[in-house]
Amino acid sequence: MTLSRTQSVFTFQSVQGSQTWFFDVVVGIQSNITAENIRVSSSFGIQSGCTVPQAILDDIQEAIALVQDLVTETQVASGTVTFTGQTVQTGAIAGGTLNNTEYRVVYTPPDDILIRTENQTLTSFDAVTSTAYGTIPDPKDVDFIVLVSTFQASSVGGTLTFVQADAGQKAVAFVSALESDQYRVMLTPSDFFSARVINKTRTGFIVEIGVSLGAADTVDVGYDVFVG
Repeated sequence: MTLSRTQSVFTFQSVQGSQTWFFDVVVGIQSNITAENIRVSSSFGIQSGCTVPQAILDDIQEAIALVQDLVTETQVASGTVTFTGQTVQTGAIAGGTLNNTEYRVVYTPPDDILIRTENQTLTSFDAVTSTAYGTIPDPKDVDFIVLVSTFQASSVGGTLTFVQADAGQKAVAFVSALESDQYRVMLTPSDFFSARVINKTRTGFIVEIGVSLGAADTVDVGYDVFVG
C-alpha cells in the first residue's frame, strides 16, 4: 500500500461584531493554496454564499500567509540520472505525484557541468547538457530533486526574468523578514549559464547571472528558499 497526501485543510474562524466567520484554507497536492467554504454563524445559523466583509477578506489573506509558512513540502520527488557520453538523459517521476508540469528540477552534478530541463511531463523530464557528458568507463551520476512550482503558493519562491538593463543582477525581497540569514537558496537557470546568490540578508538577497544579455535577450532564473 502506497500512502501519499493529496490535500490538507486548515479551518480558521474570525469574529467581527456579533458574527463569527469560518473558512477553510486548502493545500492541494502541489501546494496550490486556496480559500474555500466561507461561511458565517449568526442568529439564523450557519450560512454560506453571503457577501464577505473586507475585514474578513483581509483575515483570509493573513490565514493564507500563515499556511504558506506552515507548508514546507516543496520537494515531491528525487532520483539520479547517469550520463555515459550523452547530452540528454530522462528522469522519471512516479505517476500520481504531480498534477501539472509547472515544476522545477534542481541538479547536483559531481562537477561544474551546467544542466537544464526540457520536455517536462507529469511522469518524466529530460536533463540536457551542452556537450556529451561522462563515458562508459567514467559514468557521471547526477542527483536531482523535483520542486513544485512554489511561486504559485509561497512568499519564498519564484522566477526572475533578466533583461539587459538589469546588468546581470536582480534583487529578491521577502514579504516579511526571516529570523536569520542562514537560509538556503536553490537556483534553476533556464539555459546554460551560471547563477549565484550574493548579499544574503534577513530581508532578501541578490541573484547574479554569469551571462551578458543583448537588447532583445531575456533569461529566467527560478529560485526556492529553504529555511532551517
